[in-house]
Amino acid sequence: MSKYIAHTISVLLHPMLMPSYGLLAIFVTNNSMFILPYDAKRIILVIVAINTLALPLLIIPLFNRMGIIKSIQMHEHRERIIPIAFTLVPYIFSFYFLKRLPILSEVSLFMLGASITLAIALVVSIWWKISLHMIGIGGLVGLFFALSTRIYFEITTYLIAAVAIAGFVAWARLRLNTHNPPQVYVGFILGWISVASTILLLS
Repeated sequence: MSKYIAHTISVLLHPMLMPSYGLLAIFVTNNSMFILPYDAKRIILVIVAINTLALPLLIIPLFNRMGIIKSIQMHEHRERIIPIAFTLVPYIFSFYFLKRLPILSEVSLFMLGASITLAIALVVSIWWKISLHMIGIGGLVGLFFALSTRIYFEITTYLIAAVAIAGFVAWARLRLNTHNPPQVYVGFILGWISVASTILLLS
């Protein structure tokens, strides 16, 4: 039963969902800095979801059929190199798309931070199997941490919730024996620091 719960958590909090979750959290806040027409929010979310979720989900099964990866789960760290490299391209496109919009810079910097984190994960994966799940939730925590330090933005509740959820994700990855504790902890720290520092230093 616990493995079923761990698997469910891993699916619902998959790293490819984190950019969409982050933007959705920003858009549903009542902060005046992020007020946009509903249609504009929907279009932004759809485009980002296509780039960061739909395209990677199409690429991974294709690589599996081509024999580039042994399984969709990519148990070996070197199997992740090519899929991550291809996933990085639409992430960067999402950053440039958001940057061109007349919205607060923190939104596009979130995607830049996510792209930088993914690039680092690509390099690390040459030698080590870092937890992409923890990188994803760590990036979400980094987003809320950066925004919560802004005087004009109150998102502390989101930050506390994200930290709590990160604990569940860490438990799930360890329970499924997909990672060891160092891979989980380093993944979280990498995601958190990369996204938070990108937003705080460049905004």
